[in-house]
Amino acid sequence: MRRFLRIIGLFVLLSTFSAAQDDRVSMYLEEGKSGAVWDVAMSPDGKVIYSCGRDSTVKMWSTVNGECLRTMRAERATLNTALALSTDGSVLAVGDMNGRITVYDAVSGNRRVEFHAGYSYVTDLCFMPDGRGIAVSGRNDSIAVYDTDGRRRFASAAGSVWVTGIAVSRDGALLASAGQDGTVRLWNAQSGAAVALLGRHSRFARCVEFTPDNTTLLSGGRDRIVRAWDVRKRAPMQYFETGIGFPHHLSFDRSGKTVAVSMMDGLVEVWDWQKSLRVRAVPESYGAMASVFEPKKGERLTTAHIDGAVKTWRVKDAAQLVSMVGFSDGQWLSFTPDGYYDCSVFGDRYVQWRRGEELFPLERYEALYKKPSVIEDALAGTYAPEARLARVIDPPTLELLSPRHQQLFAFGSEKMEIVVEFRARDKKKIESAQLRLNGRPVADENLVSSETLTRSETELVRRVRLEVLPGINVIEAVAYNAARVHSKPAQAVIKVETADQQRANLFVLSVGVDQYGGAFPDLTYAALDANMFAQKLAAQEGKEYTRVYSKVLLNKDASRKGVLDAIAQFPPMRSNDMLVLFFSGHGVRARNTKGGTEYFFVTAGAARKTVARDGLSWEDVARQIMRLRAGRVVMLLDACHSGEVSSGASNDKVAGALANKVGIILASSSGNEYSFENREWGHGAFTKALIDGLSGNADFTKNNIIDWSELQLYVTTTVKELTRGAQTPMIPRLEEFANFNVARVR
Repeated sequence: MRRFLRIIGLFVLLSTFSAAQDDRVSMYLEEGKSGAVWDVAMSPDGKVIYSCGRDSTVKMWSTVNGECLRTMRAERATLNTALALSTDGSVLAVGDMNGRITVYDAVSGNRRVEFHAGYSYVTDLCFMPDGRGIAVSGRNDSIAVYDTDGRRRFASAAGSVWVTGIAVSRDGALLASAGQDGTVRLWNAQSGAAVALLGRHSRFARCVEFTPDNTTLLSGGRDRIVRAWDVRKRAPMQYFETGIGFPHHLSFDRSGKTVAVSMMDGLVEVWDWQKSLRVRAVPESYGAMASVFEPKKGERLTTAHIDGAVKTWRVKDAAQLVSMVGFSDGQWLSFTPDGYYDCSVFGDRYVQWRRGEELFPLERYEALYKKPSVIEDALAGTYAPEARLARVIDPPTLELLSPRHQQLFAFGSEKMEIVVEFRARDKKKIESAQLRLNGRPVADENLVSSETLTRSETELVRRVRLEVLPGINVIEAVAYNAARVHSKPAQAVIKVETADQQRANLFVLSVGVDQYGGAFPDLTYAALDANMFAQKLAAQEGKEYTRVYSKVLLNKDASRKGVLDAIAQFPPMRSNDMLVLFFSGHGVRARNTKGGTEYFFVTAGAARKTVARDGLSWEDVARQIMRLRAGRVVMLLDACHSGEVSSGASNDKVAGALANKVGIILASSSGNEYSFENREWGHGAFTKALIDGLSGNADFTKNNIIDWSELQLYVTTTVKELTRGAQTPMIPRLEEFANFNVARVR
């Protein structure tokens, strides 16, 4: 049984709907999937949040839609203790518990350089105003400034036991340091020469920060005091005493009149420091390690928490808007206080609702609570979260009565048909049940027969007959209740043997768009990739397949109507036939006519403002495919060539959304990675790997047959090698698919 860790603060006790202890509802995170967030920064335009922490990663978050845009992983497991962003937002520096500094390109996430700062532990760092120098403090009682290429400008002994915090003035003239011995000091930022000992806290000083006008320095210490120092006069000014906990991080808004004080073991407090007046304490912000104001108007505050969350708040009333949590494997989840969420393709697998001793996986509530549009609206300030979720709906249950797992079916020349029987139950109302064969839904019209044995409000028993394929088949059934909460899928893997050696037909639809008429950036190889891929599979006629029916739609022919018509106009398919769809071009996320979020392939003639009308909805594609009788459907998705264009429609987000509706989906990239093209390859990386693999490179067993396991392994490995790890193909719900032959080498 999996162990679960209660995350206090991120997944706090949401609320109760009964006085009984067992009725309390909370959220739990799978242990070991995340870790404390130690520091946070924001881009100058306020569109990106950077966070780092205990899970050895740095993450880039979108403040527009709550998505994790990039995950940058340290080469060695570590606790990232501090990060800083250059003034122009182009360079990111990260320090860790082993004294290393890693410098990244802040836009692409590419690592520039890594060097050791001479510390056993980096406590803080910040950029010089010129963007070419990084001031660093650590546990060897010194301050230092390094160039972004790792060359040290100077290091000065601090005489403070440890230097626990550092700051640089906006004009680049002064450095300030906070010491373990309570001292607050000023230094010449160009030479490292000591300037002044301003004073000390009665217990160790933890953080320092200059006001935007460089006239005042604030410092916070273990004595729960925030002190203001006149920088010009080198003299103390007013001070104020914080609440529970002690100041760990200070952050000014743009005006410099308001400061957010992140409290170790306490709440975030917002102060008018000039009046020594606490404006408000931010509720449920316990354990915030750092905070940063939205740079333009200061209307939002983002905080980093030891419970693993990055949270965004509205300053005027301290209302929590969205929480974002990243997992160690690159998955992520963003959610509102009332339970609506968006996530990466596997992000909701690591989270559970808990009521008493019962655990309910969040993914079973996808249809009810997964609302990317709500996350966007909450971050835009147009959605006000309602009362916290107080009741978790019991999911239905489903029992697969037949066939048995690992059952063997033997056929002669008769049709390969089996009986599937299942029982679904719910405490209140069973709405429906869905049957899947080899990863794709089986439409009722494609069943050989169907019989309802029992139907009541709370129970549904059905017996159906369906055609299966030679070899291994995966049968899966899932039930939905009236609230659209679904059961745990019930699965049986069966083996089918037959004396009938009839080969399948292959149907191929290959779509490539690289000419966008200025509405979107043009691509170089999308149309060529689509054409070459179709030709490669067409050569399989008479080899692996009896017939290959191929349709290629390029540029202006790849309209919404053209694609849907092409699918509908294929010759009739049999249950042992295979359909392969290849899409190369741009993909976007947009609002549909109902205000919900939908994913689109950008077809010829679609503009940014009309993509929801003129683009190709992946949901429409899924509905069209579901009507077909093909026993296997494979979609190859290379529709995220630009992270900026995608607007949250990454390949794996689309793949995850379609996984239970289409069949096997192999996406060219994970997360918000680019899908790369290169003149040396003559293709996109994904298509080059596919074509080379089908040409024989994927025949690892040297039997002249390329099966699906070999092809997806070759493509994944080759794309990572070609792009030096910058692009990683992925397959959602791989556990649903049995292996099968794709092509013959000769």
